[in-house]
Amino acid sequence: MNNNTLNITNQRTAAAMSQIYFLVVYQTAVMIVSLLGNLFLLFVIFRANQVMKRRVSPVQLLIIHTCVADLLFALLSLGTEILTLRTYPQYYGSNFVCKLMRYVQMFPMYASPFLLVAISADRYQAICRPLAHFRSSRYRRPNWMAAIAWGLALVLSIPQFFVWTKHSKTGRCSTIYGQNKNTVKITYVIMFNTLAWLLPSILAAVFYYCVCKAVRLSSTKSVRAMDSQKRNGKYSSGATEDYIEELRKKSKGFRQQMSEFDRKRVQTVRLTITIVACNFFLWMPFCLINVIQALWPEISHIMFINYVAILGNLNSCLNPWIYILFNRSHVRKALCRSRRSFTEVTKKRSFENFECSSTATMNNNYNNCHAYTAFSNRSQLKFDSYATDSTSLKTNSN
Repeated sequence: MNNNTLNITNQRTAAAMSQIYFLVVYQTAVMIVSLLGNLFLLFVIFRANQVMKRRVSPVQLLIIHTCVADLLFALLSLGTEILTLRTYPQYYGSNFVCKLMRYVQMFPMYASPFLLVAISADRYQAICRPLAHFRSSRYRRPNWMAAIAWGLALVLSIPQFFVWTKHSKTGRCSTIYGQNKNTVKITYVIMFNTLAWLLPSILAAVFYYCVCKAVRLSSTKSVRAMDSQKRNGKYSSGATEDYIEELRKKSKGFRQQMSEFDRKRVQTVRLTITIVACNFFLWMPFCLINVIQALWPEISHIMFINYVAILGNLNSCLNPWIYILFNRSHVRKALCRSRRSFTEVTKKRSFENFECSSTATMNNNYNNCHAYTAFSNRSQLKFDSYATDSTSLKTNSN
């Protein structure tokens, strides 16, 4: 009987260690990919704007904040968790270090969705309320939104100091409520999943619904206005300004400019909607399983559930590549700057050589023409002199 119990214990220990080994390898790979992707995205944003000689846009400013949040998630959340798993089942830090570690792990998990809500609110303000958008400072509102997102993340992560502790008996850094079902566990888990996942997703969905509705109505009004102008076919004879404005709007350059502006605006909306959707669907298994385990702790031992729950870590990896996918031209401008500069220098030198050769050719032609003119003048003088001498001879002979 004791041998059977020992065998079962050894099997469970081996299964737990294999699962921990998988988690360490998986989270290490996610951390490396997330660090490289977000650092590359920061390089693309700053380098592309430097090449195009323009400032960082408000949307790019908020995306930079999101990159920083993903970098903190990779370093603080995943990095500290990897170190904890490496020393499992023992935890060698103090009680304060245990609480502080869980606090810094939670901080980026709040900051990232809050910053996505800030991006959606900024797009709503810029598209649905353009007059208020232009009256305010271009960078003041994004900076305030980012500051509010970071501040809320700092405040809402404080309960980690009270929920986590290092148990003296087991020596582990774990929650005070353990694995059993109790009111504190259910309340805290539901609060976290509501504030960090469900509520930000709902707010972002509402903002983007209003944005998509405004874009669709704007497109419909533009089409109706063009159809109305085609049916009328006449301009108002009393207003010269309206006539000039109508000609300007119908000009090719103005249409191209407005088309490019609308394209960039729609592209930005699609980009941020994709990022918010990925955040929602990737964190959904983790959040739902947390709630299920809080309500029904007896199913927490199922290994499949634990593997599905870690899909949320992929969100920090995908965000930079989504931006790169939607802004491939920025990537080309950031990466091909040196080659383009060399090409521009080569073209400039070729043009200068061509200009010099053309100038030399023109000077030679001018000198040749001047010499020919002088030769013609000298010939004409000689001919006139010869004609004069001949005339005088004839006169004398007569």
